[in-house]
Formats: sequence, C-alpha cells, structure tokens
Amino acid sequence: MFQVSDIEGAIRGCLDIIGVSVGDCLFGVYDCRSIDVHGAGAYVFFDGSGVYYVGEADDVACRLLKEHCSVHIGGSEGVVRFLMHYLNEICANSSKWVGLDAVGREEFIKKILGEKINSLRIYVVTCKELSDSKQGNRRVRNKLRIRLEECLKEKLRPILNP
Repeated sequence: MFQVSDIEGAIRGCLDIIGVSVGDCLFGVYDCRSIDVHGAGAYVFFDGSGVYYVGEADDVACRLLKEHCSVHIGGSEGVVRFLMHYLNEICANSSKWVGLDAVGREEFIKKILGEKINSLRIYVVTCKELSDSKQGNRRVRNKLRIRLEECLKEKLRPILNP
C-alpha cells in the first residue's frame, strides 16, 4: 500500500537535489474541499494505490481550486489527463448522456471526473524560493519549481504524467 511518507520522502529528496531548504517550506495533505495553501510549489494527487498526477504552480490553491478540483476541462493539462484516464468509465455510462446536448454532456462528464478527482488526496509543498519573478510586466516561471516537478515525476512515476 502506498504511504504519505513515500511522497514526503520524495519531496524532501527533490528539494535537496535542487538546493531548496526544507526549513523554508510548508508541507501538508489536503483534499479538494480543504485546500487553502496559497504559495508557490508542487502538488501530488494520490490515494492508497499510488500517485496519479504531479503538478506545479505559482499559487497552488488557485491552480487546484480553479482548474483541477473544479474540473475545468481545457483549462488544465491535469484535468485532460484525468479525463483520458477515466474515459472508459465515462463511455461505459454513455447511455446516461447519449441524448444530452453538448453542454449536458460536459456537465455529465464533469460530474464523474469531479467525483474521481475530489476523492483523491493532495500532498502540497510550498516554498518562498519557488515563487515566480517579474521582469518588467512579464512573469518569469521559477526554474527551481519546474525542476522540483520534474524530479517528483521521476521519483514518484505518476500514472497520468508522461
């Protein structure tokens, strides 16, 4: 069975690799109903069977609430990956949405995806050092945060990330 400590160990190891002090970071496990951590960092969707998806954001709570947890199809690569993962189950229920218009089908799909995504736990790490910077009017994505995400993908092998 997959343990939270597996994720925390991977995060701490990756932070060490990229040179970010764990003392400057906040760690926590949430779900879509309890996420309230605004800050730059990475997040891991998981359950007892393993890791589903790893992502990063300059504002983790904003990304999770406005895109993943609200099942904003087309607004997030992660939501599209969840859609593809659960496509067989959605298609198996096609008799329930076959007569609906496009908006009705989307709502039906969002309901199924929402139930799946909202049933997962989310491990979140935020660190001040992972925040984006500004150059003039332009936001520059933090390279350390991108490296953290790549390291976590390599260590945790999430089933929905390439």
